[in-house]
Parts: sequence; C-alpha cells; structure tokens
Amino acid sequence: MNLLAARVVLRQRSLADSLDLALPFCLANKRPLGVLAVVVLGPLAALTAYLRIARHWPWPALWAVCVAWSLLFEGVFTVALGELLFKPPSEVRVRTFIARFFRRFPAIVVAVAVRQVVLAFAATLVIFPVFIVAPSSIFVPEAVLLEGATLGKALARSRALARNRGGTCIGIWVASLLLIALGAVSMDVVCNSVVGFVLQLGSPTGELFENGGSGFAVLGALLAVPLAAAVRFLGYVDLRTRKEGWDIQLRFVALAEQNALWKRRAA
Repeated sequence: MNLLAARVVLRQRSLADSLDLALPFCLANKRPLGVLAVVVLGPLAALTAYLRIARHWPWPALWAVCVAWSLLFEGVFTVALGELLFKPPSEVRVRTFIARFFRRFPAIVVAVAVRQVVLAFAATLVIFPVFIVAPSSIFVPEAVLLEGATLGKALARSRALARNRGGTCIGIWVASLLLIALGAVSMDVVCNSVVGFVLQLGSPTGELFENGGSGFAVLGALLAVPLAAAVRFLGYVDLRTRKEGWDIQLRFVALAEQNALWKRRAA
C-alpha cells in the first residue's frame, strides 16, 4: 500500500467531513461503481420484482430479502473503494473486484452473520448494550475484506479502531442506515409524483407509506448502497489514519522530499 498514491488526502477528518466526501468520492469513481451496482444489485432488483409480481410476497418479506442481500454484497463495494483509493478508475477492472470479494465470501458471510446475531442479542436486553457492541463491530467487514483477517482478528481489529471513538462509529452506522432509508423515501416520493400526477398512471409499483413498500423505494434503497459503503469505508480510513499515523508518515515523506530538493538547489 503506497500512501503517496492515495487519491484522497489522508488526514484526520470529522464525521461531517467524511460524510461530505462520500458523494464526491463515489462520483469520481462512478464508472466502475455503476457497473458494479448493475452486476451485483441488478439481480436483487429482478428477484424482488419476481417475488412481488409472480409470487405475491408481502413487503416485509421483500425488505428482509433486500436487507440480507445488501449486508452480504455491500462488501464488494468496500473492496472496490479500497482499490480506487489508490488507483484511478481507468486502471481498475470490475471483474477484479468481484473475484477478490468472492474469494473472501465465505468469511464475510460468517462475519456478517455473527455480527448480526450479537447485535440482535444485545438489542433484546436493553438499548445501552447495542451502543456498546455496535461500535466495536462496525469495521469487521472491512478488516475481513481489506486486511484479509480471520473472524477473530477482524473483531479485535474493529475493536481497536473503534476504541475511544464510539460516538464517531455510531454516527457512521446511523448515517449509513439513514442514507439507504433516505434513498428509498426520496425515490418513492419523486417517482410516484411523476408517474401519478404528471403521467396520470397512478402508482403501478405501490406506495411506500401506504403499502409498506414500492418498486421505486426498492430502487432508491439499492442505489444508496454504494454511498453507504463509501461512508463506512471513509470512516474506516479516517480511523486508520488516526491510529496508524498515516498523515504523520506523509508529512515526514514531504519533509524528506523538501529537504532533498533544497540540497539539490544548493548543489
């Protein structure tokens, strides 16, 4: 990992800075992320449509399928963002991201399942244990996918990164969830307004607040998955910068280069 090749300035950032950076970072890499979204999330959209139209599944069951799929396959965007942090889009291949993700797929399935079981158990007690457990496990997928850690080491790594930064980690988690919810609500409202009031076609895919879901809401939630992954990834990068002194390392490199330049000029 060459820190000098980073396409994002590696410095300590506030949570607001990381949130502000997520969308520009995604837009700067829109080509590979867009292709990846079609490949990974397109089948989920098709499956949801099939289960709703042909099998008449209720919306709670469909949302459960979407959540489970997103939790598992959000990691492919994490892998992509990890490489795009150091390489421009023209130098990467989407199939490389998918191959790297599926090599770690069994590990990520176990990691996500264990994390959700632990969180569910904590939620059955009182609300405070959730706020204790959640920060310590937020970066388990990143440790598994980007650092090649086993489940035990990933849990330890996530706890180390989140130590003394519980508020930031909770903020990252809440922000990533709210982004997906906001995507679902905004897409439902905008598209149903256009289709219903402008085109006078009613609500052919349903309405989120009346039916519990709609095709537009599912589409909006899926489009927000890469952005939510970017928020978590940038939070992970920020905490690694703080814990491992990436910004300090870069300053020393800059000082060394500046000193070498002065010597050349003096000579």
